[in-house]
Amino acid sequence: MQLKQIWQRLAARERVLAGVALLGLLLVAVRYGIIEPYLDYTAHLEEEIEQESQRVAKMQRQRGRREQIATQVNILRQRFQEMRHKLIPGGTPALAASHLQERIQTQAGQSGLELVTTQVMRDEAVGEFRKIAVQVTLRGELPAVADFVAGVEYGEWLLAVTTLEVRSTYNLRVRPKEGPRNPLTITLEVGGVMQGTGTPVVTREG
Repeated sequence: MQLKQIWQRLAARERVLAGVALLGLLLVAVRYGIIEPYLDYTAHLEEEIEQESQRVAKMQRQRGRREQIATQVNILRQRFQEMRHKLIPGGTPALAASHLQERIQTQAGQSGLELVTTQVMRDEAVGEFRKIAVQVTLRGELPAVADFVAGVEYGEWLLAVTTLEVRSTYNLRVRPKEGPRNPLTITLEVGGVMQGTGTPVVTREG
């Protein structure tokens, strides 16, 4: 009742000013009581949505990277298995050396060389593998020697001729007119890596 009486006592101009003041107070209350909290809430919500979007995008990238890494690991595993079949078979150095000696003897016979002596060298560690080497002495003509070396280094097994020594009784100044020439004597060392009992490829997932 007091407010109504005060309002009635006011003149028209005073009522207008009072109305404007009340309207201003109402707008201020609406702005800072409703609009500002709503704007803060929406800004916080947008920030959370952006963070979640970035998190989801990161997870998707990580998932794609894991799939890519898994694919690369499978390819490397297949290549390793293919490469492992080209190593010297044998679960022990002695067995691998025996297989290597048989291989050299077979290749020498196919090339037309005479196998004089063979000597198994001491095996060496090459990472997780063992290197096997055999020193052999052969006798034969130069074309047969070239064929033998090519057959060793480009055959099914991954072998390499590490040392090569050639001795001959040829007299380069005096060439015999009749009769066969004395054959070459070749001493060389052939080496390779043994397969072993198996070398697993360990992958870390997750």
